[in-house]
Amino acid sequence: MIEINGKHYPLWSQFVEQKEKWIDGILEDLDGCPQTKITDIELSPNGKDSAFFSVIGEDYTCGFDVEYGGIDGRGEKGWLTFNNVVIGHSWRIKSAQQVTEADTAKSRRAA
Repeated sequence: MIEINGKHYPLWSQFVEQKEKWIDGILEDLDGCPQTKITDIELSPNGKDSAFFSVIGEDYTCGFDVEYGGIDGRGEKGWLTFNNVVIGHSWRIKSAQQVTEADTAKSRRAA
């Protein structure tokens, strides 16, 4: 489990520790950005008292301070949806194992 600023972050640590599952999967910003391929997942210090969770894609990154973001239980099947409660920003990810040919075609059409 990752420790930052003397605190442990079990929920967010699991994504970093199991990032191989997500790398080459899909990141989609639900505010209208096209899908991008996930290249990394990070948990880093954010000031002296918190941490910042990031999913890094080829074309953009989505993330939030762990105090203000979380997993949204209303996500579509096969996707894990996140929400920043402060600014209302939502985005989602799909693991590399779950990526389908239809997802790949959608990414090509958006490019």
